[in-house]
Amino acid sequence: MPHKPTLPLLLMAAALGLAACQRDGTQQPQGEATAAPSPAAAAAAGNPAKAGTDEGEVLAVVNGRPITRAMLEAYGAERRSPTGGPLPEGRLLDELIAQELLVQQAEKAGLAQRPDVRRRLELQRRNVLAMTMLREEIERQPVTDEELRKLYDEMVAKQPRKEYKARHILVKDEKTARELIARLDKGADFAELAREHSIGPSGKQGGELGWFSPSQMVKPFADAVAALEKGAYTKAPVQTRFGWHVVQLEDVRELPAPEFEQVKDRLREVLQRRRVQQYLERLVQEAKIERRQAARPAPQPQAGASTADGK
Repeated sequence: MPHKPTLPLLLMAAALGLAACQRDGTQQPQGEATAAPSPAAAAAAGNPAKAGTDEGEVLAVVNGRPITRAMLEAYGAERRSPTGGPLPEGRLLDELIAQELLVQQAEKAGLAQRPDVRRRLELQRRNVLAMTMLREEIERQPVTDEELRKLYDEMVAKQPRKEYKARHILVKDEKTARELIARLDKGADFAELAREHSIGPSGKQGGELGWFSPSQMVKPFADAVAALEKGAYTKAPVQTRFGWHVVQLEDVRELPAPEFEQVKDRLREVLQRRRVQQYLERLVQEAKIERRQAARPAPQPQAGASTADGK
């Protein structure tokens, strides 16, 4: 008796499987704009055991249509577990069976002829072709170890080499900030003043900000911290968009550069993205492109950096 997945599993698997295909856009949906069966499906109707010889072993036949080993492998390459690992073949086959059943029902209902569905199928086809072309372009010009090492050296040279540990007192006006500096000059405790007067969230902790790199803070604040000697505080208030700060530098430490092997894969991704961008730019330059209607500009993301108590 043929194995029949339970209904809940079929529905869940189908939803997950179809969502994976639509999300990644890397697997061609079964069922084109016409409902005509594929050559493999036609062969399966006559002799399912011999169908799909070009795509390997036939693993299941659903109403005369084969699901082959090649289909399972292609689907499994895109359908990963939440941890990123491969899913069991039995589960993948159940999902493909559920998918095939739904595809056949959609074809019977004439969904493949609906304009909105045809547009989505065409977008899937275009996406598969475009992604395959990009992958082949990347494989044609693989990133070399020499390029990786060069990028690594460039990024290490640009990386901030220091982290700072500091406290601050945030107040609304310059006058109050100067009064607090005067009290510090007379020996007042910085942490106590922060607890009493700071309007920032760190005030309860005596103004303690912990360790941070300059890029995590707004520039006026970062510049003021970098100019201080360990244990010193700013002799003039520092203004940012959050208010007026009095800053005390507690400690400084050197940041070690990450090992090359630790970041090698990320660096390869960076270089591959550059390759893709250059390739697309070249295609645009060589193409004849006519824009018949101006597209609406994409919304610009709001720039925002982590700041002292601006979190």
